[in-house]
Amino acid sequence: MKITASGCVHDGREGPPHRRSCAFTTAYLARDGTLYVTGRWGSRRESLDGHPCIFASRDLGESWEMRHDGHGRWDWDGGPGENKCLALTELSPGEFVSTSLLVDRSRPERPFINPRTQGLLPMRVVHATSTDGGRTWGPPRVMETSPHPAASTCTHAVMPLPGGVLAQPYEHWKEYDDPAPGKPGALLRFSFDGGATWPEFATVARHPEHRMAYWDQRLETHPETGRLVAMFWTHDFDAGKDVDSHIAWGSADGRQWSEPESTGLPGQHSQPLSLGGDRLLVAYPRRQDPPGIVLSISEDFGRTWDRSRDLVVYDSSEGTEAGVGLRRSDADLWSDMERWRFGHPRAARLPNGEVFVVWYAGDHEVASARWARVSVE
Repeated sequence: MKITASGCVHDGREGPPHRRSCAFTTAYLARDGTLYVTGRWGSRRESLDGHPCIFASRDLGESWEMRHDGHGRWDWDGGPGENKCLALTELSPGEFVSTSLLVDRSRPERPFINPRTQGLLPMRVVHATSTDGGRTWGPPRVMETSPHPAASTCTHAVMPLPGGVLAQPYEHWKEYDDPAPGKPGALLRFSFDGGATWPEFATVARHPEHRMAYWDQRLETHPETGRLVAMFWTHDFDAGKDVDSHIAWGSADGRQWSEPESTGLPGQHSQPLSLGGDRLLVAYPRRQDPPGIVLSISEDFGRTWDRSRDLVVYDSSEGTEAGVGLRRSDADLWSDMERWRFGHPRAARLPNGEVFVVWYAGDHEVASARWARVSVE
């Protein structure tokens, strides 16, 4: 693998204060060849003014146009609300559905994560539709997530499945004031009417004793068999540490899943991308020294990984990340997440066969959306 070009989607040092800090980036290639990058922007990594933006490129990332700035456009039942992410899927030519995570910010004094219980503020998974390339959006539609409290989309877009079924990946943890230990799970929600209702779900991954957390699931489809693969940022609560990312394989309809197993990759939220046949690329943040964004390749749909071909697309110059290699309490873990200075790589395969990768990176004051194009042997 080799980097052929790189750049910045939006530099946080430029523009208005509400676009100084970027996080939760995503990448999507539309049918007409337009490349989209979305993310959460705000005055800080954790701030009440968090909102989604959409940037588009018609030249494989060489230049970018802002299509949508969601600043000030989201609320929670008429009160303050924060939109933490936005991910895109093109359901039919020119028709996009977005997946967002709306957070109740009606009590500004409360942090997103309860420092006493580690529960999360009230959240809603919402969808909206655009027919003009993401410039304007219809009214948000709230997705049913019961019986799963504190449900989050993990910044994953809607996935079309066979037979016209739509699937929405999500996870859950626990509500804000719940003192009980969390019981994390990764799930898929199904719609049979184009996204109007979401009556059924399947469990993708859940540890039977809740000792392991399978967070931030990222899914991909085998281009020939339709089988699904999911990769997870995996945390061992007993050890108080992250472990190597895990992987599971699912049926084409998303109903049946294997038990997660270790990949041997020292990553967190890991984005799999099909390169054709059984070839699978993954982009992930490596927080151990030297920290950076890494690409690895598998020739057998994620069963094994050829580490000799790894490519670092971003080498952090900010030093060791918070909490790396240390045993941490749950409270420390959540605190560390808010201080990390890069991450969230997402990838898309381009028409010329290259891979486009986007991530956020910066320091504690400013973070920008950065990208690279990569040729794959």
